[in-house]
Amino acid sequence: MNRQTDGGGGPVASAAVIAAGFAAAAAIRIAFLSRFTTNFDVAAFADAAAILRRGGSLYLETSRYNYSPLFAGVLAGLSRAGDAAGVSLGHALGALLLVADAATAWLVARMAGGGRRGAAAGLLFFASPISVFVSSFHLQFDGLAILALLAAIHAAEKERGSARVSAWLSASLVVKHIAAFFPPLFVRWRGRKGIGLVAGAVPYAVFAASFLPFWRQWPGIRSHVVEYRSLAEDYGVGMLRNVPWLPRWLPSAVFLAAVATALVLLRDVPIRRACLRLFLVTLIFAPGICEYYFVWPVALGALTGGAGYLVYTATVSAFFLGSPDGLGLPLRHLPGWHGIWWSLVLWLMLDLRASRRPAAAADQAG
Repeated sequence: MNRQTDGGGGPVASAAVIAAGFAAAAAIRIAFLSRFTTNFDVAAFADAAAILRRGGSLYLETSRYNYSPLFAGVLAGLSRAGDAAGVSLGHALGALLLVADAATAWLVARMAGGGRRGAAAGLLFFASPISVFVSSFHLQFDGLAILALLAAIHAAEKERGSARVSAWLSASLVVKHIAAFFPPLFVRWRGRKGIGLVAGAVPYAVFAASFLPFWRQWPGIRSHVVEYRSLAEDYGVGMLRNVPWLPRWLPSAVFLAAVATALVLLRDVPIRRACLRLFLVTLIFAPGICEYYFVWPVALGALTGGAGYLVYTATVSAFFLGSPDGLGLPLRHLPGWHGIWWSLVLWLMLDLRASRRPAAAADQAG
């Protein structure tokens, strides 16, 4: 089989193998999408689209929409397009998410240096069972926010100006605020390259401003967006709620403390690795969890690679096989919530260890 090296002596799969991998991943995604009927979240998305289309009060008429108005507008547009084309909202949304993941794979390939090595990194994301499940099985739109975050990272690394970085961060937050704690990572600090403090604050201002047309619905926004908490599974620090004598707010306090500590410790770390580690910290200390959150670090993991990423991918993929909200296969001994949590801890520890190796080698050489 024709193979080339990646410049560091390692082999890179041939173009034909990579193309076949993309084709197979696309086929699996399309197969999942073609069989999709509905689920709890897509039904909630349909409710939000219907409310907007008839001019109703989005945040007062439903408690199942917990995001900024921008995505609700996208859903309304997809609903209209689906009606015109004779397809369901789910299939229209799935097509959009498929295109978004293809764009993310392309961007990952560029950020990985292009060529076959870059294409292999793009395939590592596009063919990831985690990405496939979240976008084409669950039809969750986290990938749209991740795409915009990757674009912000790429713009920051290429020093394309604070305005562009800030614009991409703003887009990520108003699509879905999974990167709400990330803008501080991009801010200039002690001579480090980055955006200014004002530019770093813009994404928060844009996110808040997106709700202004709906300000009369503030009680619903406060209840369903600001105060929204994820599902309480037997996972991570969320299990502190099971201890009767501990205060109910403790998991959230631990989470915020962990994120604040990470933001301080990551201020001098290169931006793509800093964002990866913040995602890992977020998932390790999350006070509530949903299955589709596990896609958050996948694109950045495809860029950085490593044993931790592979263990995490295998663990989450196996979890989806047996999960009642996944394929629900009657297989015993598949990983549960605890297995995923420990795989995240392992990934973070291995990534920290790998980043210390060059420094240790330099000390020995000196």
